Amino acid sequence: MTHEERVTIARELAARIVETYGEAVLAVFITSSTAKGLDRAHSDLELTAVLRDGVEVEGKSYVHRGILIEIDYDQESTLLKGARKVSGRWAQEADGYRSRIVLFERDGWTARLDAAVAEADAADIAPALAKAASMIVENRDKLRNARESNDAMDVRVCAFWVAEGAANLLLLLNRRYMTTTSRFYAQAFECPVQPPDFRARTEKLMGMTHADQTELGAITEALSADLLAMVADRGVSVERETLIV
Repeated sequence: MTHEERVTIARELAARIVETYGEAVLAVFITSSTAKGLDRAHSDLELTAVLRDGVEVEGKSYVHRGILIEIDYDQESTLLKGARKVSGRWAQEADGYRSRIVLFERDGWTARLDAAVAEADAADIAPALAKAASMIVENRDKLRNARESNDAMDVRVCAFWVAEGAANLLLLLNRRYMTTTSRFYAQAFECPVQPPDFRARTEKLMGMTHADQTELGAITEALSADLLAMVADRGVSVERETLIV
């Protein structure tokens, strides 16, 4: 399916959404790769419909003409809260609030979304760095357990998640976000600030180049240490001497 065909379907969906839910609809827009013209022949079509608070509609996910269509129905306050937040997975979530093709909006509603995004862009990312770093520790420790159990399959799976968490954290450290899933690792590799041999080590963790269990363990330990040191250089640590609640 072409980009133009995908947008045509999206416009029909937007019209049906407005017809079905009427005054409850504040905006409808295309997100993800289609919003930026990066969609390919088999890309899915993702839409967000913003509804007034108190109106609940279940999201839709189905295949039409060979492509997956996903429609998220978000209440206004929930969507704006998400747009303002810089989470541990901000690098993977941010684009959904920033790149869009607006198909319908009531009273210039998307200006409110732009204002929420501006708040996130100006926010302190220290809490998000702490969360993303804690995910690195979690995946590192899962791989340690897998190695101690001599579970080759689990080691392989955990190594992949170490790579994913490392790329996520690196993008956050560089204040960059993923523009499309197919560019996630490529964008991480392009970051100006990164640990030594980041790409080579990540590709081994992902299984693109060979590494045995011992080497995967060593790469995980070293890469995790490098990334946690980069986070510490920003004044952020996941270590606590006392318990907090």
